[in-house]
Amino acid sequence: MMERRRFLAASGGVLAMAGLLPARVLAAEDSLDIRTVGFAGGLNRNKFQALLGQTFYVRDDKLGTLFVNLVEVRAGEQPTNPDVFSLFFQGPAVPLLPAGTYTLEHYLAGVTPIYLEPAITPGSAPLYRADFCLLN
Repeated sequence: MMERRRFLAASGGVLAMAGLLPARVLAAEDSLDIRTVGFAGGLNRNKFQALLGQTFYVRDDKLGTLFVNLVEVRAGEQPTNPDVFSLFFQGPAVPLLPAGTYTLEHYLAGVTPIYLEPAITPGSAPLYRADFCLLN
């Protein structure tokens, strides 16, 4: 049987994290299924399409953690094999991420390394692009 102190400590962290999540993420939880979007099973366009509009965390040793939103999943003109697509994430104005490999984290999908590069966005919030060409 779990001690009261241990239970409160364990559940307090979960409650604190829930308070940090944007309301739209919590509202979308019902429609997301880890079996569908989990990064552990590999990456593909359909997973990211299901995560469109979601908040992700980009972690960097020097810059810390940035919140970005997946705003577009653009499919390539290739047949289904290979799976060619690009992701576009909108981030905060400061700090700007230089092109490089980062740790991308989603509260349900998990963690994966991703190469992001700035996309040209004159006069708007920065966009970052990630390109994929994956064999199915």
